[in-house]
Amino acid sequence: MSRDDRRAAIATATVPLLARYGAAVTTRQIAEAANVAEGTLFRAFEDKDELLHAALVAALDPAPLVRAIHDLPERDSLETTLVALADLIQESQRATAKIVQVAHQFMGDRHGKPGQHGQHTRPGAPDDAPHRRHGEHGEQGADSHRDARMSAVQDIVGAIEARVAPFAAELRTEPRVAASVFFFLVHGHASPMMSQGGPLDPTQIVDVFLHGVLDDPCRANGPPVGPVPTASLA
Repeated sequence: MSRDDRRAAIATATVPLLARYGAAVTTRQIAEAANVAEGTLFRAFEDKDELLHAALVAALDPAPLVRAIHDLPERDSLETTLVALADLIQESQRATAKIVQVAHQFMGDRHGKPGQHGQHTRPGAPDDAPHRRHGEHGEQGADSHRDARMSAVQDIVGAIEARVAPFAAELRTEPRVAASVFFFLVHGHASPMMSQGGPLDPTQIVDVFLHGVLDDPCRANGPPVGPVPTASLA
């Protein structure tokens, strides 16, 4: 196994531990989950800080959700297809929310408690090494992050579009537009500010998406004149 492959395997094995233990996960626990010796971790990564950063990146990778959408068994109707898609997206969001909490905890520990070598860095490493490694790029890093999130949204919307396309004859707009609106409806509902009264289940979300909130949907004005832009995640 190449070093890059080993790094990826270790990072992937760390993801469930992050959701369970947060940034307090130990290198011994990670080694056991990855089925490697603890010393192997530090041949693949400079220190625990770098390892956790790689695991956070792996956890936020949209590829597993995209694969899950593509692998969904075919349904016999647009409604049942959308319910299955909403369920997948919500499940992915719940897992991602846990990882985001860990990311905030992780960043807070790094900025608030520098130099605790036994916790985050290899003995002998400069106290500010993690900060230089992960934060030195400034605006360039922020732009790269936005580009990655934009690409992730496009990949997910594209996968949804592929599942919606067979039902195009039933739609009053293009499948791409329908997929975009559907994704942002499901994704936006996950915001704590949007779901304070309790989250809607996939069936409720799909009912609103397909039939709207009008008592008489036939009074709607028709499809939008121009294309609907695909926004990035906030």
